[in-house]
Amino acid sequence: MERPSEPSHVEAPTAATPTGAAAGPASGTTLLGEPVTDEPLRLSFSRVDTYRRCPRQYRYAYIDKLPQPPSPHLSFGSSVHGALERWWDRKLPDPPPLEELLQALYDAWDTTGFAGMEREEQLRWYTHARDVLARHHARFAEHYVPPVAVEQWFEVPLPDDIVVVGSIDLVVPTGAGTDASSGAASNGLGIIDWKTNRRAKTREQVAGDLQLAIYALAARHLWGHDPDWVALDFVVPGMRVTVPREEIDVDAAVAKVRETAARIRSEAFEPQPSRLCAWCDFRTECPAGGDEGPDLPGVAVGELRRLKRRQARDARRIDELKQLVADRLGPDALVELDPDESS
Repeated sequence: MERPSEPSHVEAPTAATPTGAAAGPASGTTLLGEPVTDEPLRLSFSRVDTYRRCPRQYRYAYIDKLPQPPSPHLSFGSSVHGALERWWDRKLPDPPPLEELLQALYDAWDTTGFAGMEREEQLRWYTHARDVLARHHARFAEHYVPPVAVEQWFEVPLPDDIVVVGSIDLVVPTGAGTDASSGAASNGLGIIDWKTNRRAKTREQVAGDLQLAIYALAARHLWGHDPDWVALDFVVPGMRVTVPREEIDVDAAVAKVRETAARIRSEAFEPQPSRLCAWCDFRTECPAGGDEGPDLPGVAVGELRRLKRRQARDARRIDELKQLVADRLGPDALVELDPDESS
C-alpha cells in the first residue's frame, strides 16, 4: 500500500488488513525438502543458533522452507534496524540530525507484522520506535565518529568445506590495533551488533555470545587483524555491553560451527522439546509437539509458578522502596509511575 506523506504530527505507516493467507502444509505433514548435498555448507549465525536450539526447527525453516508468519516484534526490530543502518551509513564527518533518523524509520517501517492491528496499536509501536531512535541519537550524536563499515557482508571459509556468512551491523574505528598474523600496528576496530530486545544481556552472556565470536573471526578475515572489542548494543533500553577481544573464544566458536555442520550433513534433525516449543511457528507440524507443543499445560504451570514468585519478590521490593522514599523525602515525594510495558 502507498505510504502517506510524513505528517507534522506523529503518524505511523499503516498496515493493511489481510484478506487471505497462503495455505501451508497440513498438520503433521512430513516434508523432504532439499537434500543435504556435498556442496559447501553455508551457515550464518542464525542458522547455527537455530540448529543448536532445535534441529527439527532448523529443518523446517531452512530445508523444508515452511512459511513463518510475520509478527509485530519482528517488524519492529527490522524497522529500527533499517533506520539505524541508513543513518549510520551516511558516513558524514558530522552526525546527521535526528530528523534524518526519524525519516529513515518512516521510510523503513515494515507494516507486515501489524496487519489487522487497530491503528491506535500500530501508532503505539511506531511511537515507541521513534522514542528508541531518539534516545540512540542522543547517546551517540555528541561523540559521533564516521563508521568504517555498515552492514558489512562476509564469507569466511572454514575446514570441512564450510563457509560462515553474515553481515556485521556496525564497524567503528578505535585507534591503534595489532595485525593478527604479523603483530604490526594497524587501525583498530570495534564490532557492534544492534539488538532490539527489551532487556540487555549481562557482560558474561555477551562474552560467551557465539554471534560476536563469529564477527571477530570475520573481522580478522576482512581486515587482517582482530577487533579491539566487540559489543551488543541494546537500543531499546539504551545500553551497550562491550567485551575486549581477549575474552572472546573464537576457536570455541569455530568448533561449534563445525560440529553443527557435521550434524546437519548427517541429517540429524530430531526435535529438541523445551518450554520454547509453545511459541514455535512449526509446533503443529512437529511430531514432538502436536497442536499444542510438548506438554503445553506443564510448560504453562511451570512458567506461571516462576512469574508468581517473581511477582511476590517485586511487590516486596516496591514496598521497601516506597518506604525508603517516604522516610527520606516525605510521603508527598511518592509518584505513581505508569511504566512503558513495551520497553
